[in-house]
Amino acid sequence: MRLMPGDARNDDGFTLMEVVMSVAILGIVTVALTGVVLQHLKVSRSTQTRLSESTDQQFVSAYWQQDVSSLGRRGFDAADPADPVPTKQSVWLDAAAPDGCGSSVSGDVVVSFAWNEYVVGATNPDNGWDTTSQEVAYVTDQTGSQWTLVRVRCDAGAVDRHIVAHNLVQKPEVACDPSCGPALPRTVSITLKVKDLSGPTSTGYTTILTADRRQG
Repeated sequence: MRLMPGDARNDDGFTLMEVVMSVAILGIVTVALTGVVLQHLKVSRSTQTRLSESTDQQFVSAYWQQDVSSLGRRGFDAADPADPVPTKQSVWLDAAAPDGCGSSVSGDVVVSFAWNEYVVGATNPDNGWDTTSQEVAYVTDQTGSQWTLVRVRCDAGAVDRHIVAHNLVQKPEVACDPSCGPALPRTVSITLKVKDLSGPTSTGYTTILTADRRQG
């Protein structure tokens, strides 16, 4: 028997059972995806924090080794200004160097260094020392309960300022072996206590960087 046009059934749309099943499946998938997204965000934050902390440590370590290895502020004989007399004080704790490097920057000076550079390619290699001292200061800048560590380089009146460590929970401590002055130390260490941003209740973890002096 042939169906008349009026008898044709319309199969468009969903049944109530199909809608209920779809909503149930969607809920299960949403819960699973939410867990994955939250875990991803947590891991990403932790990874980003570790990368930031690692970058800071690399900056501090590189600058610290460079500055400590250069230590050696020299005096010069007035009769022969090119003839250096070594072993003048080159490290100052909690104070700016003699020419004031670090004193013009806001914050507390942790340590200052000074040295004289040897001019490569000098006409007379025996008199190749630059009589102008180079100075560097490490200064902390506090915001709330956290500190940043700033390296300040002073050269002929120009001041170069770089933040080398973030999220410190206390002012860094510096120690010298055998002492920080007036004699030149063999090694200089800095202790940094850094807050772990991925752990809100963290009181921080400690990093100690030690560098050797190279100049005589």
